[in-house]
Amino acid sequence: MYPVQLATSSAYQVDIPTPKQPAKLITAGQNFVKYDESLPPEEQSYLLPDLKYLLQDCVPTQKIYKSSEVQRTIASEAVKRLDEQAKALIHKIRYKLNFDYTETPEAAEEWGFEVKQGTRNILMPRKLSDRLALLDTYIAKEESRAPEERFSKPNLEDVIRLRDDLKANLDIRRASRSRRKDSYAARAESLEALYDTLRMAGGLIILKKFNRKLTPGLENWGIEVTKRQSKEKDTEVAPAANGTTTTTTNGSETTTNGAAHNHNQRRNHDHQRRGDHGRDFDQRQR
Repeated sequence: MYPVQLATSSAYQVDIPTPKQPAKLITAGQNFVKYDESLPPEEQSYLLPDLKYLLQDCVPTQKIYKSSEVQRTIASEAVKRLDEQAKALIHKIRYKLNFDYTETPEAAEEWGFEVKQGTRNILMPRKLSDRLALLDTYIAKEESRAPEERFSKPNLEDVIRLRDDLKANLDIRRASRSRRKDSYAARAESLEALYDTLRMAGGLIILKKFNRKLTPGLENWGIEVTKRQSKEKDTEVAPAANGTTTTTTNGSETTTNGAAHNHNQRRNHDHQRRGDHGRDFDQRQR
């Protein structure tokens, strides 16, 4: 793409939001369209139809992206909370199995636990997927037993409810993450096109309406115009006491301080010593 620069010597500069600022960029596009549509048809921007089309594409994808992100966040937090509850519940079940099957801990495997061969310890599952698998096995085991034989604590219905809620929120998180990923790709392409078109539309206004001069009048279309900061400021650097070189930026000269001065002092002192030594030698000769 060829870069287009207009009014480079202007005292003003424009600030159009980038695709990394989607909400601001969409608002800027909407403001442009709103004002341009208020003009007579013959004065409207050549790119007005393109901007309207791009906004029709950007706005829905932005809403889908935001809603999917909100749903993913809510589901993710719910998963964390429910998983902590699952850990506490499984810990209680493990404690009961340890108590009921002290002599035969391997029986705990029927409820989904893993038992270490050497120590015969009933192990706690470490991963979320392992905890879900354990709850599935535990529920299936309890449902296969007669109601009077089932553990009274924890209540089987509570275990089923916790398992189902955990799975449901995992599904929501997974679906929301996938939807957010898809909408992000679609949104990114639309935002890039909106950004480029908005820049070109602003450039056409400067070219056709403002005689190639950038003025605050461009703000009527919702494009922010600010005063350009001067980059050519005269700065003076204080002389350095350690002999470093300092430079003035107003075009005068480059000078050395400290080091050159000390060097000149030593040179003058050496000349003086050699001169004194020569006079002493002449006097002895006489």
